[in-house]
Amino acid sequence: MRKHIAPIMLFSLMTVSPMVISSVSAQDAGTGPIMTSAATEYFVTLNGLRVRSTPEDSGKTMGLLSLNEKVRIVSPELLNGKYVQIEIVKTVNKMMASEKYYVVREYLSEKVMDYKEFTGKYFTILNVATETLRLYERQCADNSCPHKMIMETEVVVGEDRDHPAADKGKGRSVLGSYRLTGWAKFYQDGEAHYPAWYRDGYPSLPEVGAGFNKWMKNDFMPVMPDGKKHGAMRGAFGWYAGFVAPNPYGQWTHGTIGWGEDKDAYIKKTKKLVTNIISNPRSAGCTRNNNEAIAFLRQVLDTGAPMMKIYAKEELLDKNLTDYRVETQEWQYILTKTAGEKSERAEVLKSLGISGQEADAFWKAKKAGGQLILDPKSPLNKILEVGTYTLDTQPTVIEYTPGEKLRKLSRSVGRKGNVYGIDTKDMSNGVFYIDAGFVASNYTHPKAVLEVGGFEDEVIAPFMDYKNLVR
Repeated sequence: MRKHIAPIMLFSLMTVSPMVISSVSAQDAGTGPIMTSAATEYFVTLNGLRVRSTPEDSGKTMGLLSLNEKVRIVSPELLNGKYVQIEIVKTVNKMMASEKYYVVREYLSEKVMDYKEFTGKYFTILNVATETLRLYERQCADNSCPHKMIMETEVVVGEDRDHPAADKGKGRSVLGSYRLTGWAKFYQDGEAHYPAWYRDGYPSLPEVGAGFNKWMKNDFMPVMPDGKKHGAMRGAFGWYAGFVAPNPYGQWTHGTIGWGEDKDAYIKKTKKLVTNIISNPRSAGCTRNNNEAIAFLRQVLDTGAPMMKIYAKEELLDKNLTDYRVETQEWQYILTKTAGEKSERAEVLKSLGISGQEADAFWKAKKAGGQLILDPKSPLNKILEVGTYTLDTQPTVIEYTPGEKLRKLSRSVGRKGNVYGIDTKDMSNGVFYIDAGFVASNYTHPKAVLEVGGFEDEVIAPFMDYKNLVR
């Protein structure tokens, strides 16, 4: 944790970026000899796999393992029907010392997981330069037509800050070609610096429209095992967090503080002049979305979906936007307490076994502040929020402002199409056609300042390369 930091600055620490590169092993923890047989080595198939101190769901979380990190199984015996004892060969994540380490066996594989081949419909392109994330639908599997933009949403990217080489992933967002490897609902980091937006037994949340500082107050933090309340900010990861690979350096795509009813207020407040004079309120590398947007992305993006991070000038391939006559579209949702559950209204109503009228009447009464008396077994108790998200379905170009014309503060306020102030000479000539979901073939990541992760052998997925459009 950074010390002597103004309260608003804590907003920039929302990340699960790796703290150190560690080589923690069972032998280091005093559990016996290292087993070196190749047959006992496995790869992690899940991003954010919890490592516990005991083989049970209630066991203390000692840290997280990332996709394709390698472990050795100390004993093949299943404990409590699903756990095995492991030793960790290497991880880029911080791991607390423990006499023994345990993980769920089903998330270990003898093969490296590779989601590179994409056969689904939806993918995202985050233009870090403009702080805009766009969701696309692949219309033609043979690339014989442009892709269709389903939505675009303003996001917050990593702060414009240099960090030591060992802290790669903290600061500016790392560009690259990634694949979605999984989702977590109400995520919180292993040390609970940022307690979950919702968790059974946690205090209630600040009201709709509350200021940043209220989400940092001790009143809203959970009581930890030491009997005290801890936490830098409540609900910093929002409703959902999407994990990506390879080489993401702990940078995920997640929600933020606030309710759905707050819309994108907390995203826009990050880019106000006063806020940026006081501190640097951007993330520590992650992509921060408003909660309604991340709920919709969770609904449609399946494991393996490509998630690109580029830094490019924007243009329209079809300046008339022939295929974009509708500017908005509404999506109705119901957020529940149920772990892992998506939020699409019809699906939730079916899972709860209730009608839309019942859900709406309950939510109207709850918002009115009246005292609700429900049967403890009523499925209505599982509802956290009912709402409607208005998708922005018309592509809007954010113009690039040359870095030589921007100072650090001015490029942090609003959107200048160049959040890191890259000079014209360092920008790629290759543009991003936002209406078609294509990147020009001559696109390269900018030469200055920015770092790159993802697949080492591709800048973007092949079906996003304009030269591959069959004409």
